[in-house]
Amino acid sequence: MAEGIFIRLLGSVSARDGSRAVELGPPRRQAVLAMLAARAGTPVTLDGLVDGVWGERAPRSAVQNVHTYIAGLRRALEPERSPRAPAGLLRGVRGGYLLALDSSCVDSLVFADRVERARSLPADQALAHLEEALGLWRGPALFGLPGPFAEVEGQRLEELRLSAVEERAALLLDAGRDADALDGLEQVARAHPLRERLWELLVRAQAAGGRRAEAARSFEQARHNLAEELGVHPGQGLREALAGLRQAGDRRAPQQLPRDLRAFVGREAETAELCSLLAPPGGTSPASVVAVTGVAGAGKSALAVHVAHLLHTRFPDGRLFTNLRGATPGVRAVSPLEALGRFLRALGVAAEDVPVDLDEAIALWHSRLDGRRLLIVLDDAKDPAQVRPLLSVPAGNAVLLTSRESFSCVDDCAQVSLATLPEPEGAAMLAELVGGERVRAEPRAGRRLVELCGGLPLAIRVAAARLLDDPHAGLARHVALLEDEHSRLEELQAGDIAVRSSLMGSWSALAGSEHERDRQAAAALAALGLLDVAEMSPQVVAALMGTEVAVAERALNRLAAAHLIDRVRSGRYHLHDLVRLFAREIAPEGRREPLLRALGFYAATARAATVLRDPHRVQPAGPPVTAEPQHFADRDEACAWLVAEDPNLVAAAWQAMGEPDDEIAALGVAVTFALLWHQIDACAMADMRRLNERALVVSRRLGQDRLILECHNHLGHTANCYHRTPEAIWHYEQQLDLARRLADPFCEQRALGNMASTQHTGGLFAQALDSALAQLALARREGFAVGERFALFIAGSAYRGLGRSAEARDLLTRAFDLAVEAGDDFQVLSTGRELAELYLDLYDFDEALERLTRTHALAVALNSKKCTIACLMALATAYRRLGDPSKAHAHLTEAAALIEETGDAYHLERLHQEERAVRLDLN
Repeated sequence: MAEGIFIRLLGSVSARDGSRAVELGPPRRQAVLAMLAARAGTPVTLDGLVDGVWGERAPRSAVQNVHTYIAGLRRALEPERSPRAPAGLLRGVRGGYLLALDSSCVDSLVFADRVERARSLPADQALAHLEEALGLWRGPALFGLPGPFAEVEGQRLEELRLSAVEERAALLLDAGRDADALDGLEQVARAHPLRERLWELLVRAQAAGGRRAEAARSFEQARHNLAEELGVHPGQGLREALAGLRQAGDRRAPQQLPRDLRAFVGREAETAELCSLLAPPGGTSPASVVAVTGVAGAGKSALAVHVAHLLHTRFPDGRLFTNLRGATPGVRAVSPLEALGRFLRALGVAAEDVPVDLDEAIALWHSRLDGRRLLIVLDDAKDPAQVRPLLSVPAGNAVLLTSRESFSCVDDCAQVSLATLPEPEGAAMLAELVGGERVRAEPRAGRRLVELCGGLPLAIRVAAARLLDDPHAGLARHVALLEDEHSRLEELQAGDIAVRSSLMGSWSALAGSEHERDRQAAAALAALGLLDVAEMSPQVVAALMGTEVAVAERALNRLAAAHLIDRVRSGRYHLHDLVRLFAREIAPEGRREPLLRALGFYAATARAATVLRDPHRVQPAGPPVTAEPQHFADRDEACAWLVAEDPNLVAAAWQAMGEPDDEIAALGVAVTFALLWHQIDACAMADMRRLNERALVVSRRLGQDRLILECHNHLGHTANCYHRTPEAIWHYEQQLDLARRLADPFCEQRALGNMASTQHTGGLFAQALDSALAQLALARREGFAVGERFALFIAGSAYRGLGRSAEARDLLTRAFDLAVEAGDDFQVLSTGRELAELYLDLYDFDEALERLTRTHALAVALNSKKCTIACLMALATAYRRLGDPSKAHAHLTEAAALIEETGDAYHLERLHQEERAVRLDLN
């Protein structure tokens, strides 16, 4: 057995060898160690390790990966062991591996042993064993590890820990040490709301310590948890724990809350935050004002009422409620004086004694609240002005309000903003409303229905109501009705509840406002319905509206404050899917001019950004654009704009090219062409192919040979990236033919270069050399410097492919020097990497590594993911050949992440080959 090794699983996995911390490596390697440590001294089969780390989703390489992880663990655990010496600690056995450690060297095994032994010892000794066992925990067991074993073992250990916590608390209570028993018990109970034994012990400890009100609140919380989640009443132990406690509060206190929703699910984080604000631990005074804000239909009222019900024992003098009707179409909002009158009457003031002067009513309101603990729920506030007179309440009282407007401007107001429901919570809500069996019968349709409702609770409730009205129809039928965007808002209506009318109330309040800023915001929302993009910037909204950017920005900020749009980050705004459909319905009639302005802005700015990003690249000759582009301070700002706007530019181009109007469709082609170099370096080949296929259709419709030529150029590049060499060559042949028909020598030599590049990618090195030399001759004759640099680069690469290293080095060095001289950074990237790989072929590792390191840094600086991947692959090869497989593996891991992110099929096969080679070296 090993001396000095101690492995910790009760928290993040770690190991020590005496005073030395052991570096355990990545999470899956740690998961393998955890499985072996949890069964220390017992063999674990190779199949068992694979199942425990990956489960049913194990890759083909899983077995080899386990061997690799074992090799890494052996080096980490026994660093002094000779590579040829047999493993002393992590031993290979028939069909698997064994960790030769005693159970006293693994904290989870020590913990389980201490807990088991405590159960047969006298109380004082048992308590010592339990406290020692619990002291071993540093966080959730096996924290951060992937795989089924970590999940199952983590749950088993957590259950054992909770049992130990309960046994310790019970022993302390029996010994009269209620303060010690209470230490940490409330936190554990709240983390496990359905564990009745924990709540029983908590109530007992609080009651024993004289904290009777808190004991009553804990009992009520436990009762609510059990009723809502399990549909059961407290058991005998919990009921007995409450015996003898007086119920807090005056039974004559006003209780005006509406009933809690039967199907209230989710919002756990928001509920916890509201409870912590309104019922802070330790019995301190609640926050004076808490606002729940969010888009129409987000469930603000339901959440506020739910939380108010949860906290009834914290406000023994009552709970007041009123609907202020701030967003009810066609109904006058409740005035502050009216609301105060209602509340004062509820607090015992005779109707004739309620002041008719607002200041007098506020004064009486304060005097009635002084010394009390009331929760005042103000539902559907129009804006801060409507409720400000009710917000200044004496300490101990609290106001909980809901509004579609932001309350960030109100002093001492804590704001909780509701987003849409995550899919699991939305699905749980649907199941609660229509029945779990009905949703389980069609799980995919249930998830899709929640998705089509945009996670909006109101929409889910309406959809559920429609399903309940049609109990024999499947969920899939209703999903099919909601799939149609043109009728979705119509389908989300049941009785007098509808998503459309809810949104209309918010929009109408802005459109009919006396303030110009509100009316501009309403106009902006209508304009947003014209353009199908994920996010909006003030600049594109200004183009849509035909106004100044500052005006558009104020309008967007106003819409965000009204929760009709979301501010996703500085200068970027997003529409909820159902708000987008509503915006389409209210979009202005004359859509052509706004679309031309917005698409012109996109095309001009994308072109300006891509030119600033790399002025040496040949920009496609697209349709004319006269719009003014957005100004950029430098290349970094231009690159950042292209990255941020990428999905919006793609969506706008796609929408425009689907329009029957030729001028709008042509602007879609212009946006598509402006994205060329950005998409190439981002490896966004799928979007590039899809857009240019549609651009080719539009260009043929317009009868524009110049545009058709460019489309073939771009489609050839995407085919080349997918290794479809014959398809790529066909497109470049069309490009070459059109260039010659148009008598355009620049496009002709460019087509020859594209042909050469594709032939090189396809391994046709002799043909690639011929095409590259033909381009070189034409580029030199016509004086096209960029073409000369590219032709030298491809010709040198072709010579390398043919094994003619000396000629390859000469041409590549010449191409590299010309690129550096011209300041052509992207050509420096490509040529520098090719030169480095050539030196790698020649086993000149010092030169290869120096060039690769510089080229990789430049690729990262230019945000060229394509070249970054290529450099990482080459670096991995270099370090593997140098006998350093660990560094090679690190570079491959980084490359794999980028390949997965970009979907770069070009480098995927080489990645797998290099990974296999590295694994062999590691073993």
